[in-house]
Amino acid sequence: MAAKIIKKSAVLVPYDFGPKSVAALKEAVTITKYLKGEIYLLSVIRKGDFFSQLFKSEKDNRRIQREVTAKLKIIATETKKETGVRVITIIEQGNPIDVILEQANILKSQYIVMGKMDETRYDFNIFGASTMQIVGESPCPVITVSAKVINEHGFKNIVLPIDLTKQTMEKVLKAVSWAKYYKSSIHIVGVLSGGISSKNSRLNTKLNRAKYIVEQEGINCTTKLYDKSDTPVHRVILEHADKVDGDLLMIMTHQELGVVDNYIGAVAQNMLKESDIPIISFTSKAIEHNNYFVSSFLPFELLENKDIKHLRG
Repeated sequence: MAAKIIKKSAVLVPYDFGPKSVAALKEAVTITKYLKGEIYLLSVIRKGDFFSQLFKSEKDNRRIQREVTAKLKIIATETKKETGVRVITIIEQGNPIDVILEQANILKSQYIVMGKMDETRYDFNIFGASTMQIVGESPCPVITVSAKVINEHGFKNIVLPIDLTKQTMEKVLKAVSWAKYYKSSIHIVGVLSGGISSKNSRLNTKLNRAKYIVEQEGINCTTKLYDKSDTPVHRVILEHADKVDGDLLMIMTHQELGVVDNYIGAVAQNMLKESDIPIISFTSKAIEHNNYFVSSFLPFELLENKDIKHLRG
């Protein structure tokens, strides 16, 4: 009987050769080392409309393909030499959004790690608008990074916004898994939406329950509940992240109740646009899939505190 081949964990990195892609690849290396996986470096050569293609010869298309292929191979070789992580290159033509999501499904990626692209440099760039759609429709967690240099020792202060939606427990468990790996502190933050006092609010109860779970795992944890104000919620959270020296934000992409799964809530969308620290985003699709995050990054059985019921309610 032939031995079963176990596929290594796949971390997908869309790459357009800009500074944010460089930062994304660096972070992907750290994650991939822990997962004992492989990086799939993807460049998408964007196909233009009919008229732009009409004036672009097949020779031009082949030249672009060769240039991208050669550049990716150099990056893959250098990354393997410097880090020991295997990098597999993929070059596709088409719409970047479609190709990235298609590859994430084909590879059964554990993560997509990508830069937030603001402008285009070449035909194979990934645009900022694409980032939002990829985050909203991805079957796995997406880590978005800016060009800001990531601490080589990983994340030391994880900021975890909490609301009244049902995914609180899953978010806390995911934060715990990251904190255990990076030896981080977790900073839980909430923002009241009405005039109720913080002491009597359900959100305050949830913050305290979440803190209990985190501290039972031996992780340093702080909580902060802000009253409703004229300052937009996303800005309150980002300002809090700055106060605690946050270097990673962990969010759900559909915070509002009753929305469809690929909808990015207004708060999450604004944080993705304005944050200069990495954000890990996930939909319920990514949370519920057994191959993702908690089951693979930190098996549930490794959690020291089994009394998870403290988070419910």
